[in-house]
Amino acid sequence: MKKYIITAAVGMAISLAACGNNDVPASTTQAETVKNESSEEAVKELSGSAEGFGGTITVTLKMKGDDIIEASILGNDESPEIGGKALSELEKQLVEKDGFEIDGVSGATYTSEGVRNATKDALGLFLPDMEESKTESEKQ
Repeated sequence: MKKYIITAAVGMAISLAACGNNDVPASTTQAETVKNESSEEAVKELSGSAEGFGGTITVTLKMKGDDIIEASILGNDESPEIGGKALSELEKQLVEKDGFEIDGVSGATYTSEGVRNATKDALGLFLPDMEESKTESEKQ
């Protein structure tokens, strides 16, 4: 019985010592890092433009796979107090909604629509002919 208890105590001591060892050989860590880097999807940058309230709006998207991870909007000709202020909110919405189907900003309707269309352009989905024909049919 003493032999069994001693064997069990030694086994537990070895197990605990092995769990407490945080030193990992460098070759293992490097191999895992290389493996993780090669399995990660590349981040790509897409850009598109469309007309806003004051002029051209350019949207630049950083994409990881099909996900928008970052958005930046340049609209220098938008009115600073309305459309200009809306741009940072619209950037957040693009990332949150992960696409062009954003809510927009109240009071900045043309700027919001320009951002939607510029995002569609960046994603290869915007067809200017469709917008023109829609505008013409609305006039009739």
